[in-house]
Amino acid sequence: MYSGGEIKEYKQGEYTFNIRQFDPFYAMKVSGDLLKVAAPLLDGGFDAIRKSPANDKHTSDFALLANIATGGVTALARQLNGDELLRIAKLLLDPEYVYVKKGNGDFVKFTESVANEVFSGRPIDMMVLMCQVAAVNYADFSKLSSIPVGFLEIWGAIRSMFRDALNAISVQPSLSGERSEKE
Repeated sequence: MYSGGEIKEYKQGEYTFNIRQFDPFYAMKVSGDLLKVAAPLLDGGFDAIRKSPANDKHTSDFALLANIATGGVTALARQLNGDELLRIAKLLLDPEYVYVKKGNGDFVKFTESVANEVFSGRPIDMMVLMCQVAAVNYADFSKLSSIPVGFLEIWGAIRSMFRDALNAISVQPSLSGERSEKE
């Protein structure tokens, strides 16, 4: 059984998580399922860009980003229901790949019962952890070969925007009032 993969540490509030990169075949399965979520999100965001007035100096960058986010979330909401979101959460937060540090300092698998304990009343914080797991597994294309340069440039810009957004979320107080910090 493959047990390789880099381990990244991530702090969120009072909890520290270890996220191990997915095994290659599991990563392929998860990426196929994530595409079903990401495609409508990106399509809605790009649709908002297409509909935005070009070079309108009265539209702020924030307003444009808000339109893009709203378009993406609206398109995603048409495609994603609670059962599908739960299925994606269980794929991303697989206890074979995600661990959390308990009070005694030991890391334990992030099982459903542990998730209930850690994120009770804070499902948005759990979604932030899901984004972090996706970033650990899919945001680094530096190990791939034979990728067209244009794609790498576009991916670099998208990855930069994703990381900036994730960093902005990570330093915001969680719903419990705790600050999250990415390491």
